Amino acid sequence: MTYLLPYGLLVIAQLIDSSAVASARTTTTGVRVPRLTFAEPFVTPRSSGANPTNDGGEFFIELPVDHFDNKTTKTFKNRFWVNATYWVEGGPVFAFDSGEQDAAPLVPYYLQEFHGQSAVMRLAEKYKGLAILWEHRYYGVSLPFPVNENTTGDQWQFLNTEQALEDFISFANSFQKSGRGSAPSGQAAQSNPLLLPVHPSSTPWVSLGGSYPGIRASFLRIRNPEVVFAAWASSAPVQAEIDMSSYYKAAERSLTRNCSADWVSVTRHVDDTLMGSDETAKTQMRLALLKARAGKPGGNTTEADKISETTAQRTSDVSAASILMDPLDFYQYYGFKESVLPFCNLLETKNFTQDPVEKGIAAQEGVGAAFTAFLTAISELDYDSVPFTDDPAGDRSWMWQYCSEYGFYQRGDRNNPLSIQTAFQSLDLFQQQCNETFPEMLPASPQTQKVNKYGGWNMNPSNVMFANGEFDPWRTMGLASIEDIAPKRTPSVVIPECNTAPSDDNGTFFGITYANMVHVSDMRVLLTPDANHSDFNTIGFYSPVSQEPFFTGLGLFQLALDKWLPCFKTK
Repeated sequence: MTYLLPYGLLVIAQLIDSSAVASARTTTTGVRVPRLTFAEPFVTPRSSGANPTNDGGEFFIELPVDHFDNKTTKTFKNRFWVNATYWVEGGPVFAFDSGEQDAAPLVPYYLQEFHGQSAVMRLAEKYKGLAILWEHRYYGVSLPFPVNENTTGDQWQFLNTEQALEDFISFANSFQKSGRGSAPSGQAAQSNPLLLPVHPSSTPWVSLGGSYPGIRASFLRIRNPEVVFAAWASSAPVQAEIDMSSYYKAAERSLTRNCSADWVSVTRHVDDTLMGSDETAKTQMRLALLKARAGKPGGNTTEADKISETTAQRTSDVSAASILMDPLDFYQYYGFKESVLPFCNLLETKNFTQDPVEKGIAAQEGVGAAFTAFLTAISELDYDSVPFTDDPAGDRSWMWQYCSEYGFYQRGDRNNPLSIQTAFQSLDLFQQQCNETFPEMLPASPQTQKVNKYGGWNMNPSNVMFANGEFDPWRTMGLASIEDIAPKRTPSVVIPECNTAPSDDNGTFFGITYANMVHVSDMRVLLTPDANHSDFNTIGFYSPVSQEPFFTGLGLFQLALDKWLPCFKTK
């Protein structure tokens, strides 16, 4: 079975300028939408052995599976990496959280700065700090139990917000306290970095994360201010909501007028037909959609011609209707101009055979003509030209997290007159797939209260900077949300006093919204153009739309740390 996994990640297919990004394919049984972040499929270079703490060496710490209730005495090994290249005793610890993915592929980019720079290493150099990359339980090789279709409810129960937060707190408190003699010899620290004297009681720890790790960064500061002194939370959807129909509103707002009008008209036309009683019309519509997806640029229908009416009859309505959303697969990371605009150009010009009209094809020629042009545009974009590397174990772990606590069900909203998302993607469908995947110990609906107890949209922590992209779909669940159900708070670049909530009335928060940007635009920057390190499989964890957000966010956070770090007091 294929699943409706709440979006994170993907942006869109083949660009008109021939740079391409892969798209996740839909099958006949459902829709697959990846999680918030995505691991770059790169193997971490092996340490030279000369100084593993100075080149991103890999280490493990043994942690209890259950920190709180002693339901099990089992322990597991949690993986982390350390780069002490710039560290001088007394310098801060900068911990970068990898979140819901295998962390190993991130090492070359975040701790070794392949082809660019990372926020964690730039901060480590400026403040003579220790850089750490932390892997989340149930991802990568930090597995309390094997993760697969046979993982039981008794095993899944330990993948939750509190256990994962406590992992990091236990880790931080495992480091050497100062005052126990001199710093360990270089050789000892290389083999066991926990001997380094950077315990949170004597050293400021700063947490950095984007997307779900951004949520964790803010929660850690609120939950354990005695351990996490400051945090940079990028693109953090801190408000857990079961109904996240707002996800595609960011994309809707960025569309040109004609493309938006046609997309809305075609989506409603497809939904109405597939919800109707004319079985012949329904089969023909599914067939047309499947053939469009199988089409290739230049009118190549070799693969499309192999698809039969029998296949169309076996295809579910949600799978067929979701093909209309293929052009949005990678929107989150590339935004309108570099992902959806190429599709809109094909659509509105009917594959460059006519000039576009302001009100769109449907208004001028009818929805049938718009539907035909839409199918042609999907066919002409080569969604499969770049291989897509999936992580089934990571997807399953993230699915447990959103099914049990976070929600984020990105349903289509039939009542939204501007909706470009099929209404077949419903709350009931999300919940059904959760129940089928996890028949044991899953609550009847996501327990969002376990997440929102940290404040959600109304959180007001001290020493935290929140950053968002203007058109990031996850902004809708962040402090910078402009949705009707959100408090509509305003970011302010005025740096609050140390250890002081930035706002008395909660109308503002400390942070920045990057104009025209999308998801996690500021944690890493690519400085050396290289197709092998910038296609979909290697963008991982950040949006490569622009270099400006990285330097803007880094500069603002450094100014904040300049103000906050002097007030840190050894406990």
